[in-house]
Amino acid sequence: MSSNYSDDLAYVREVAESGMSAPLLGGRFLVWWGGLVTAAYLGHYTIATGTFGLPVDYLGLMWIGFVILGLGGYFALLRIFPADKPGASSVGNRVSANVWMASGFVLGSFFTGVTLKSFLDGQASMGFNWSIPLVLGVYGISQLVSGLMAKSTALIFAGYAAIASVGLTALIVDRVELYLAAAIAAAVTVLIPGIMLMREEPSTTV
Repeated sequence: MSSNYSDDLAYVREVAESGMSAPLLGGRFLVWWGGLVTAAYLGHYTIATGTFGLPVDYLGLMWIGFVILGLGGYFALLRIFPADKPGASSVGNRVSANVWMASGFVLGSFFTGVTLKSFLDGQASMGFNWSIPLVLGVYGISQLVSGLMAKSTALIFAGYAAIASVGLTALIVDRVELYLAAAIAAAVTVLIPGIMLMREEPSTTV
């Protein structure tokens, strides 16, 4: 009995020392991907509607550029991320990093499959339109879990807003307005919360 009690105390102490309520440090990544996704969805909408007279063929080039720029910027942010940021080892930050990693794998697998299907069929798959509810669902789960772990009201709200956007975008999945709605949803649920997290980050220790 004494051993179990000591183990329980050690566990409670470990959780407390890990800083469960420490500020999340992924704001810069949310800003990067949120801003890029918002811009890409807006770009898709303007090209598809002929707003600036650009040919529809530019859509493919734009999304290829999105992938290259997105991954390049992401890895650059990883390289310059301060190693001595306070709270980096907190439970909230570890959970957030892992849930976003899993989310990235899900989206990577989905887009790989849809892209291959498009090449095999010789035309763009409808899966690209359906990717938007999926992307927003992944955002919602990741933001909600991160927010609940870190007790962040902004991320909890963002998570629920993204989840609500899944159904809303599914209703217009066959309309070009889908991409305008997706841009707004990405800005509200990823870009803006990312900016808020960056403002709350602790200073790097000297």
